[in-house]
Amino acid sequence: MSTAPRGEPADSSADPALAALLRVVDDLAASTHQVGELMLEVAPAYLFDTAAADVLAPLCDAIGEELQHGLGPVRRIMFG
Repeated sequence: MSTAPRGEPADSSADPALAALLRVVDDLAASTHQVGELMLEVAPAYLFDTAAADVLAPLCDAIGEELQHGLGPVRRIMFG
């Protein structure tokens, strides 16, 4: 899943707290995308849910992520 870059509002430079918050949101979005890519590397989209769950369960457990969230990228690729 990719998203178009979001431009900062014109007044974000006038408000340092808003600018900092926008940077945190951008960092979170980038991290979420990277985790999704990792999930797809570990469990390619062609695997059925049961096979993907078997492969992703140890990774999700190790990083403290719920298995359903780990399966999300695989399901989005398969079912749109």
